[in-house]
Amino acid sequence: MISGFKIITDLCDGMSNWMDEKGYKNIDDFVGLSVPKITRWEELDINFHIVANIDQDKCIHCGLCYISCEDTSHQSIAVEKGNPYNIYTIKEEECVGCNLCKIVCPVNDCITMVEQRKGDEYLNWIEYQKRGLPLNDH
Repeated sequence: MISGFKIITDLCDGMSNWMDEKGYKNIDDFVGLSVPKITRWEELDINFHIVANIDQDKCIHCGLCYISCEDTSHQSIAVEKGNPYNIYTIKEEECVGCNLCKIVCPVNDCITMVEQRKGDEYLNWIEYQKRGLPLNDH
């Protein structure tokens, strides 16, 4: 996103490093391994939510998180114009946990993804409909 075509080289290097780390010699070694984990969306836990969190002590106020979220995601980061620098915070009610802000952030562990369950129990869409719960509960 911010690297232009260099991102292809980075992707290839990242894939090669990941394969080395996992002990894969070629792509055929892992093609299809995730298939047994695929499920229908109706079976996903609707109580599971994850949102971004910005560590203000680590933030360098570059605004890359804000730009990426504003331009390509859910507009889930608020900016408070400041002097000498802007402050960026997560609008938790808007954040869908896409992780884009964390990916573009140049500071390690400045942005983390935090689980915020809506309920303790596993609840999928099928069970949710059977119970006749109002939509605003989730």
